[in-house]
Amino acid sequence: MRLTVFRYKVWDLQNDDQAQIPDFYAVREYIEQLEGASVIEDDYLEVDESDLDVYGRISSN
Repeated sequence: MRLTVFRYKVWDLQNDDQAQIPDFYAVREYIEQLEGASVIEDDYLEVDESDLDVYGRISSN
């Protein structure tokens, strides 16, 4: 099964002006569970479900 995974950014809650972009693409459901995270809508991949880890992520490297 093919799934769409997205890059995302996570805001530093202590320094509200800094965002980090993790080294993963992830399914939307995973990203929505992270506090301070938001999807980068225009940066995505379509991958096989079997390529994802147990959290629904795949390395961007």
